[in-house]
Amino acid sequence: MSASGTSTSQLRARRRAWHLGWSRRWIQACDSPSSPMPGEAFPLQQASRGIDCDQPTSTPRSMMRPEPQPQLETRTFQADARSGELDEAIKLFHRATGIGFYEQLPDAPNWKNYLDLTYAQKMRFCLVFDPHAEPHSRHATEPVHTYGAFPGLLNAGGSEPVPAHKITSVTVAPSYRRRGVLGRQITADLAYAQQEGFPLSALTASEATIYGRYGFEPATFQCRFTLKCAGGLKLRVQLPGKVVDADPARLEADYSALAVRAFERTFGSVDSTEYDNGYALGRWDNWETLDKPKNLRFAAYYDDAGQLGGFATYKFGGWDEPKAKLVVHKLIATSDAARIKLFEYLGNHDLVEEVHGQGPVADPLRQVLDNVRDYHVRSIDDSLWLRVLDVAAAFQVRGYQHDARLLLRVNDRMDLISGTYLFDVADARATVTRIDEGQSDPDLPLVALSEREVAGLYLGTVQLDQLLDSGRAELVGGAGAGNWRRAFSVAREGFTPHGF
Repeated sequence: MSASGTSTSQLRARRRAWHLGWSRRWIQACDSPSSPMPGEAFPLQQASRGIDCDQPTSTPRSMMRPEPQPQLETRTFQADARSGELDEAIKLFHRATGIGFYEQLPDAPNWKNYLDLTYAQKMRFCLVFDPHAEPHSRHATEPVHTYGAFPGLLNAGGSEPVPAHKITSVTVAPSYRRRGVLGRQITADLAYAQQEGFPLSALTASEATIYGRYGFEPATFQCRFTLKCAGGLKLRVQLPGKVVDADPARLEADYSALAVRAFERTFGSVDSTEYDNGYALGRWDNWETLDKPKNLRFAAYYDDAGQLGGFATYKFGGWDEPKAKLVVHKLIATSDAARIKLFEYLGNHDLVEEVHGQGPVADPLRQVLDNVRDYHVRSIDDSLWLRVLDVAAAFQVRGYQHDARLLLRVNDRMDLISGTYLFDVADARATVTRIDEGQSDPDLPLVALSEREVAGLYLGTVQLDQLLDSGRAELVGGAGAGNWRRAFSVAREGFTPHGF
């Protein structure tokens, strides 16, 4: 009996009834015959397409002590048509995600912004409940696992952007880790994304060791750097255009158009969301609370024709720091010149000794500094991770630098893209055909590799010769020499200015 006089069985009955009130918005998460019907539990002891990705791989199953597995219930929602019921589910989703990432929870007035942003993203999200949680547990009414995804675009260097299934807000409560919760969810979601026709899935990873198990591989990296500018930032070149102190309230429409152009001209970028645009324009300080920011400053770059070509949002770091600094919160640009001019502007503020920013690993900014030692690398971090869901659809819309013909034999542990593919690359485009191996030309190079290596090739993060030399791929047939080794090379490294 609880302190209020309600029995444990009554509390559980109420909790279960509360969960089942959302059942008509429940969407089947996987199409296998073993999938439960709405209101039934997902038995975690069932295998997830042959992979138990949340179990430590170093310990054989036969040596592990059996642990009772809870019967969990999954609810999947689509943020499309607004309703009070869906609003409450979205709030619960974001509240649980915030707790999972150790974040401060938002104040009540900011929930409207979360709702608006979630509907704008057309978020598909999952909440996993434990109907047998103890009555005094937070999980008696809140989910043990959150998982979200929404449609987006990727600039892969082709004539058109590539549709991408963007995964976000993945959390598992500490007491439910290592029980296959994420393994089952992400396996079902990748199958769903493939069925929906997405060539790729994308994410930004908070833990780098998790997502390789599901076929993801780092596709872009970013450099966090410090610019020393105590005496002003001096460049070796004079670049066109000008930078002005901007008023974001007068630039909303122009900024939206700029964000689209910057995406189209930034290889490796994903499209910006309403949150990204609002963050750049000073509507909110961060995703954690969506509070109104304080002390933000804004700068806009205009080219010689008067067109907006770049925008920076930045903040003064405060006088209590050892060195007075400006911190860049968001910077987008349609060209290297626009980006460099913005940093030149930031590096020539009175009393400022440092500027903290982000950029590609091979940053063009460093190449034009009068003193290259003014550019100090603080860290190099993975940014965008990709998972290929359709080899032909993904690689046929990618850009290419060299003509080549070759075969890739893909061994996918999740069996989403396993098979042999013929690549015929000419005039910066590829025709990719899945074939029976007996149909292949024996003179063509045949490279065997896994789904992770395929993802690494997509934006040219790694090259075939690197994979072959390191043992991550194997040449199993055809000629060893030739231009085919450069088939996936790129003109410049990818850069992803927007997280998600």
